[in-house]
Amino acid sequence: IVQLDETNFLIEVAVAGFKQSEIDVELKDNLLTVKGERVKEEAEVEYLHKGISNRNFTRTFPLAENVEVRTATVENGILAVKLELVVPEEKKAKKIAITFQK
Repeated sequence: IVQLDETNFLIEVAVAGFKQSEIDVELKDNLLTVKGERVKEEAEVEYLHKGISNRNFTRTFPLAENVEVRTATVENGILAVKLELVVPEEKKAKKIAITFQK
């Protein structure tokens, strides 16, 4: 999880070797779930050594109430989910004008 600035965050998950159809990102009840489920191929090769993991995975990330998912992209085997903290106007800090009396 990377904090880009005060309101923007990035969740990065390694998904090298997974096809687009095998990756799922879902947001439900402020819980972000990232799943990778491999589809078994009929004629699988028997590997002596495989550098990339072949396991299914599920990762969940609880999100704060005002966090919104902006985008989800895969580049160079890394899934990047961009998040933004959206603070409602009524909860933002307000400057109070000061009046000086003479």
